Amino acid sequence: MNLSSINQFLSLAIKEPWTAIYTKIVAIALLYGATVHISNILGLTGTSWLATPLLWQVMDVLLLIFNLVTAIALWRGFGWSIWLLFGGITILQILPYTLWRSQFILKPEDGDILNGLLGTEILLLSVLCLLLWLKK
Repeated sequence: MNLSSINQFLSLAIKEPWTAIYTKIVAIALLYGATVHISNILGLTGTSWLATPLLWQVMDVLLLIFNLVTAIALWRGFGWSIWLLFGGITILQILPYTLWRSQFILKPEDGDILNGLLGTEILLLSVLCLLLWLKK
């Protein structure tokens, strides 16, 4: 299988009924995530954004952009949005939250929040993989 055939497969797969519904649900979850990042940036979550570490600020901006672009692309059913979803979650969440975990934990409960976030991301991607594999 070459890259072109994988892209063609994804373009067709995202239009399958169950996969199309699921990607819209993921898009809604990503829009919720975008509102969280906007709330963080506006300081509506109880902590001044400027008082947070620079890494957190950068991640809020990057994840806001990623969430919005990916949500729109998934909702519109673009095949490349599957690449964007997997790549973005891996590069912007799974890797940073595991490799630089200590940078994201200020309070003891932050570790549990990160674990929940990582678990959710892996579950979302796993279900999508299953739907793609089953061609649903």
